[in-house]
Amino acid sequence: MQIDWQPYLTMAAIGLVFSGLELLIPVRRPPAFAWRRYLTDLLHFSIGGIAIRVGTTAAIYFVMVRTGAISGTASLPLWLQVLAVMLFSDLMFWVAHRLCHAVPWLWEFHRIHHSSEHLDWLAAYRVHPVDQILNSTLIALPALLLGFSPVAILIYGVIYQWHAILLHSNVRITLGPLARIVTGPQFHHWHHADQPEAYDRNFGGQLVIWDRLFGTAFEPVSSLPERYGVDDPPRENFVTHLVSPFLRRHFQ
Repeated sequence: MQIDWQPYLTMAAIGLVFSGLELLIPVRRPPAFAWRRYLTDLLHFSIGGIAIRVGTTAAIYFVMVRTGAISGTASLPLWLQVLAVMLFSDLMFWVAHRLCHAVPWLWEFHRIHHSSEHLDWLAAYRVHPVDQILNSTLIALPALLLGFSPVAILIYGVIYQWHAILLHSNVRITLGPLARIVTGPQFHHWHHADQPEAYDRNFGGQLVIWDRLFGTAFEPVSSLPERYGVDDPPRENFVTHLVSPFLRRHFQ
């Protein structure tokens, strides 16, 4: 069987860029090195990533076979397609993300992502396969069902991947006037805060507009969260992360 090295090469490039940025312009002092935490996140990226890609591909294929796509949108100018894909996809991201926090059994899977007590670029990969397959499928469906061109979807996918890493990174980067529309690291760090004032806030993936529209935006001017994570976090162990959602009270 031939190994697809592209995801690992992409991660190596992302790792080099953001590790350098976190060394040069950290927003807060990095924690002491914890090999168990880094190993857990690396296993999420590698083994969990394979499960997510296979599961998402299968789910999307199943839906598309049963529904098909609308033709015509692929003839629109490429820039307009990319903009439309971003708007539709991020709205679905907001909806899926909001559900993951509101529905107890969905939260059991999503809390794995929130279990990181120190945010950095690698923490973006700490996601439960069930959580990510459901979310990725919902996010991708509008663009696929509306028949946007593969090039437009690919461009959006690349932007999404790099932006998602930026949002979790320990970097001192501000977006200036763009922060009125586009999510930045500070905006998303507050989403991960283990502080009551930030609970159920800042669900948007790339755009701030949905949180502002639906009243879930939380945007302190200059401060950062004091702490991240969840109450009663799972042990820093990849296998524990996979099985714990099935063992907690909502599944008993």
